[in-house]
Amino acid sequence: MPVGTPMLSAEVDAVLQRVWQAVRHYWEPNKIHGHGPDHALRVYSMGLQLAAAEGADPLVVGAGCYIHDAGMRPDVGRTGHIERSLQIASALCEEMPELASVRDLLLTTIRYHEAELPFPAPLPMEAVCVRDSDTLDRLGLTGIRMTLQYGVWIGRALCHPTDPLCRERTPDPNGFTMDYVRHLESLPRLLMTPLARSNSEEKQKQREFYCSEFLSSFRQGRMRDHEDALQLVMAHMREESPVG
Repeated sequence: MPVGTPMLSAEVDAVLQRVWQAVRHYWEPNKIHGHGPDHALRVYSMGLQLAAAEGADPLVVGAGCYIHDAGMRPDVGRTGHIERSLQIASALCEEMPELASVRDLLLTTIRYHEAELPFPAPLPMEAVCVRDSDTLDRLGLTGIRMTLQYGVWIGRALCHPTDPLCRERTPDPNGFTMDYVRHLESLPRLLMTPLARSNSEEKQKQREFYCSEFLSSFRQGRMRDHEDALQLVMAHMREESPVG
């Protein structure tokens, strides 16, 4: 269980571990574009923390976190992934009675997990927790790394030649990876839970520091491609990781 994950009842923990065993194979190939099992596990850990803080059902939140991006594929990436994730969840509900009883709520958490998507009000707290936990992982160093890895996979240019951090243009997320990083700056205001908003403050500091270092390296001619950008983010992630 990831560090920081709240303790669960034995019954809920057992069901969630079965869910993970059932879906992990969907995540493994997506390491190629940055959305591998590590993303699922981070979102799961934060999702359960949010569920505990908000009094949401940990079974629904945990399962939603484990399934939300399971529909991504190494050949088409994000395209159509929510519909595929919903199909995976529906099939699991057929196989697992514990999920069948919360099927509609589980599907709602997956259908509206992306921060940019409009949603019906009121959104159930379980869906809010999955949405906020996924959004948090898209912020800071983890989000930058995923964005860079996706940029490599899709063949996107790293940055604009004269405005690398997209400070003077409307972001073109499909054209430049660092423009997508600029787009991520808009996500913290979409967070809905107090704990997620609080945690996002450190994530924003990470992004600001990274972008400052990126720009310095760019001006010195040392930020030539995605590999250089990934080396920089990985160096900062090693510094952020606790020792021991």
